[in-house]
Amino acid sequence: MTNLSRRRLLASSGAAAAGATLPLWTWSPSASIAGTGAGLDPDHVWDVRADPVIERLYGEGIDKVAEVNEILKSWTTNDQPLPGGLPGYLVDFIEEARRLPAWADQGKLKLAGTFNEEKYGFFLALLYTLGSGLISCAIKREAWSVYYSYGGSDMRDRIAKTTVLGYDVMDAQGWTASGRLMVNSVKTRMVHAAVRHLLPQSPHWSSVGAGQKIPISQADILVTFHSLGTWVMKKFTEWNIEPTQELADAFLHAWNVDLHLLGVQEQYLPKDWSAAYSQYDQVMGPATGGTREGVELAQALLDSVIGEGNPLLRHELESLGRYVIGDAYADMIGFDKDPLLASLWATTVPLLVTSYQSTVPNIPIVSNLLPEAVHTFIKIYFSPGDPAPITLPLGNRPQ
Repeated sequence: MTNLSRRRLLASSGAAAAGATLPLWTWSPSASIAGTGAGLDPDHVWDVRADPVIERLYGEGIDKVAEVNEILKSWTTNDQPLPGGLPGYLVDFIEEARRLPAWADQGKLKLAGTFNEEKYGFFLALLYTLGSGLISCAIKREAWSVYYSYGGSDMRDRIAKTTVLGYDVMDAQGWTASGRLMVNSVKTRMVHAAVRHLLPQSPHWSSVGAGQKIPISQADILVTFHSLGTWVMKKFTEWNIEPTQELADAFLHAWNVDLHLLGVQEQYLPKDWSAAYSQYDQVMGPATGGTREGVELAQALLDSVIGEGNPLLRHELESLGRYVIGDAYADMIGFDKDPLLASLWATTVPLLVTSYQSTVPNIPIVSNLLPEAVHTFIKIYFSPGDPAPITLPLGNRPQ
């Protein structure tokens, strides 16, 4: 371990974090879109439909999994028939999983797509990347499961897929017949089931104190949602970015539909933002903390963007990231502190928010002080062309 990495680990708030058990579940299913439910703790609920299907597939051998990956590469759009050659039980699952729920509202999904218009699109990109992407490294179980699964071996690819999926939830075209959101969500659901099958076989998983034998519970998926959708909405409020109530509700509706596609039960999907904030308050604090793996993942994420030979740009990005996510999360992932840059961002980002929401054509000082680093960082997530296909892992992280 380098001196730099030692310093970052010591700076993080929990380099030797022990366990990540969530508190007793008290959130009521009456606050969900279902309005009712058994109220079971989602920390002890997984995907009862996908898990046995994927376990059966892996039981047929890794060569069969690789064959399925190759077949599914050509399945890319929502209305596209499944290609031939898949096992019948997998076809049955996918055909069921790809259907939108009866309560999905196409009008709201289309309205949610307007978030990607110029007025909000930049802030979504900024908050998803320098915000949610970094917070994911401070979510203990997520950091552990990513690090020790195959996704941890290529952070650029892994985070890009996750963030593109989150961004596509806000894309009206993603929900259309020619869109890709439903396909990518179902594939992601299958990957989650694959990780639940593979990761318990890793000797590292049982040693990190994850507090669970099987990763990616329903609670873990909810935490990830809150680090994306709910955290972004809270940040919008903090930054005085004020979408209409109708648009904000459509934003939540789109996330709920996607959570359904990812296999989350309706009794856990918040019916409104008040319910979402209540659930956020229960799960986010206990789920986050400093870990060695999270610190390394955050640095690997920066490495994938700017390389290891640009310390000035890295320092700027870390400082801007600290401003965006706040000191508590930044400390967890060992990000640098710089009082001068902190003061700079505290002055310029509010000006940027104002300039994007007003009729003022441009504020030169804002444009000049927003470094090219931000553009570079965001570009890896929303670059032209298709992202790498979502495929089932053939093993855990290579040693």
